[in-house]
Amino acid sequence: MGGASSASEMILSAAARGIGAVTLRRGSLDDWLDRSAPAEYRRSVGDLLFAYFRYRKPIENAVDRLAVRPPREEVRFILLAAATQIVSQTAIAPQSAVNVAVDLVKRRFSRGEAGFVNALLRRIAATPPHGDGTPAELLPEPVLRRWSRRFEPERLAQLVKFILTPAEPVFRAERDFDPGVLAKRQVSGFGDFRFYVAEDFATLLNSEAFKRGDIYLQDPATSLAVSLPDYGAAGSAVDLCAAPGGKSLMMAERLPKAATLLAADRSERRQRLTRANFDRRGLLYRTVVAEPAELEGRFDLVLADVPCSNTGVSRRRPDVLWRFSEVELKKITDIQRNILDEAARLTAPGGQLVYSTCSIEPEENQELVKRFVQEHSDFRLVESRELLPENDHDGASAALLKRDAGLK
Repeated sequence: MGGASSASEMILSAAARGIGAVTLRRGSLDDWLDRSAPAEYRRSVGDLLFAYFRYRKPIENAVDRLAVRPPREEVRFILLAAATQIVSQTAIAPQSAVNVAVDLVKRRFSRGEAGFVNALLRRIAATPPHGDGTPAELLPEPVLRRWSRRFEPERLAQLVKFILTPAEPVFRAERDFDPGVLAKRQVSGFGDFRFYVAEDFATLLNSEAFKRGDIYLQDPATSLAVSLPDYGAAGSAVDLCAAPGGKSLMMAERLPKAATLLAADRSERRQRLTRANFDRRGLLYRTVVAEPAELEGRFDLVLADVPCSNTGVSRRRPDVLWRFSEVELKKITDIQRNILDEAARLTAPGGQLVYSTCSIEPEENQELVKRFVQEHSDFRLVESRELLPENDHDGASAALLKRDAGLK
């Protein structure tokens, strides 16, 4: 087998494993790519998997409709990966994608199954399931049902269009840094934070500015939460779910020089990234591995950027909509309420509490904050904002709450 054929087969094989791992709920797509994708083909495998999860519904429907019999699970994952190459990728010709899949199945299973794969993929190549891009054709059923109730048809169609458009690589420049030729154009953020679309992603990652921490890969929506508080009144701050440190870095830009900042997170692995990001910028703030319930003290500013369903970031993480369910939503809102209660305990009298998610579901945002205020009479809602996904930013939600100064 030639080098090009070998590479194509390795990419297809890895993508099939990734589809299996994520669809069988063994973790997120990002986690799988970080831990299991072949390093030399990570970008190609990632591009294929991102395309699959954007068009999963029509691709699966086409494969299942054309299959004369249910294939074994591993063969089905190969079919799905190869069908994705046929439908949505230009890096490999449709006929080549068919041939690579057939050779892989023949070598791994049997000639009979290879013939089955050959016939099915040739039919897909002859009539690719492009479809018309409607929400019903593309959205997972639980998301389609809830978003159809919430949004007008035109707005829902627009949301789906944004979700299907791959997000450009965007970075934030530190307050005093001019990105120069690294930037293609500037995009709007919040609170005077500056974001840019990268001119060339590979050049950006290899730049001295990236290595020094003068720039940080980050979507403009992340600046919504950290733009809300009054930093002049914050002598002490804590970021409860800090890793890998993106919002902590933004807080550090705005806090008074004498202020303290504690970056906490439950994940030891991800907190190593937070520490590395602080060190890169020469920041001496503390990082700890801890649950919010394990922290002590009172802080003038508390940021609770909580775990969520991530439905606002499907442009960059297209698998999240396929992991959404009403059962999982109930579980995550219970976690969010617990973290917010702990955040309230850590907020000093007169202090500010910022609650944020990268979800666009009301149960995780407006409804949860409303319930919190009803249950905590010493807090009042100062401001609440929501972003829906658009061309230049992801979706997010944030609320600024203030604690009564008279309480002890």
